[in-house]
Amino acid sequence: MNKTLLLVLCDFLLLNLLALTRWDKNELPPVPAPLASQPASAKDDVVSALRLSLEEERINREKLARDLATTRDESKTRATILDQARARTAELSERLQKTEQESLRLAQQSGIESERSRASLQTAQAEADALRQAQEKLRTEAESLRSQLASATVTARTAEERARVTETSLRTAEEEKKKLLEQNQSLSKGVTQLAEKSGEMTKEIRDFRPVAPNSLYADYLARRATVLLFTERTSAQGSGTKQRESKSILLSDGNRTAALLLIDQTPVGLGDAGGSWNSLTGSLTLPPPVNFPKPIETLQTLKQGDPRFLLAPVGSAESERVASSTYRIATDPFRFSRALLISPQGSGYGECSFRLEPSLRGYLEMDSRFLNRLQGEYAPSAGDLVLTLTGEFLGIMVNDQYCAQVTSLETSTSIPWDAKGAAKGVGEALSSIKRGVGNLDSRLR
Repeated sequence: MNKTLLLVLCDFLLLNLLALTRWDKNELPPVPAPLASQPASAKDDVVSALRLSLEEERINREKLARDLATTRDESKTRATILDQARARTAELSERLQKTEQESLRLAQQSGIESERSRASLQTAQAEADALRQAQEKLRTEAESLRSQLASATVTARTAEERARVTETSLRTAEEEKKKLLEQNQSLSKGVTQLAEKSGEMTKEIRDFRPVAPNSLYADYLARRATVLLFTERTSAQGSGTKQRESKSILLSDGNRTAALLLIDQTPVGLGDAGGSWNSLTGSLTLPPPVNFPKPIETLQTLKQGDPRFLLAPVGSAESERVASSTYRIATDPFRFSRALLISPQGSGYGECSFRLEPSLRGYLEMDSRFLNRLQGEYAPSAGDLVLTLTGEFLGIMVNDQYCAQVTSLETSTSIPWDAKGAAKGVGEALSSIKRGVGNLDSRLR
């Protein structure tokens, strides 16, 4: 029998027992009072008996009334319980029907599920078989891996031993490398010092080795500048326009660059001292790559040296571009006893010996003996450029016997080469130069 149906029947029987059972209490009748041992009056006994009977009756009625009320309440309660039991029975019957229907449905579904379970079981068995096979395969692979691991462990130990040996070798090699690096650095320092000394020796050898005169002459022709000056005046001393074109050498002392020329290479002279002009113009053409004329705005005299020297300054921008064409002032002019003389116009050149004249500081006496001229040697003349045999600038010939040295490009007086200079500046500067020349030794005039 279905469990649900059994529960419903048990519930129904329990409710019936509760509804049909009497719950009245069984009470014993009261025990009559014992008779008095002593005689009493009949009237008092009757009255007492009646009173007791009435009291007992009253108590019984009250008890019955209470029992009746209790019974009514219990009846109502039982009726209510019975109604609830009936409703519960109907509900349980309905639930029983539904449960039976659900049981049928579940039975049908369980058949379907059982079929599915069989199929799932078969599939699970197949999967279990496959898993067993895979497990066997994994066991085999695990055995293989264990053997490989053992082999790898042996190999790793061997490699570790080799690594230790290699590390030891590397440490040894590192120490040797450090020693070699230290030796290399020491050798590099030695090589650097040797190279520096070699460079110094090469420079000294180059400085002490004279350059061929032909090479110095060709170099001068490529590096010379051109100075073109114009004057115009109207006076009792002379009128008209004069111009003078001169080839000049470019000098540099590291701070300034200028073209050097003598006053005799200009259209003005010492005889024009104190004079005036209508106009003064000029231009300076530098060697390539700056081979186009630049206007000359001023000429300058040297602070140290012959007063007849004039400088045409070169701008800083042009100085950098013609740095390779400038000549350095000789730092050791007396290294050689001979010098190279070059005509400023480039018409000739030749070597000439010279000697110091103690009484004429800043001047060199050149060997211009007549016998030398007869032998075909180059004859010095005023305006010739004098270079050392290493290509440094030494000075300019102020006459055919003496060379005025240039030791510095520091300037003294600026002569404006413009309208202001034409009116007054050049005349005053020429007067100052004339006085300076007058103070020179007669051999230098």
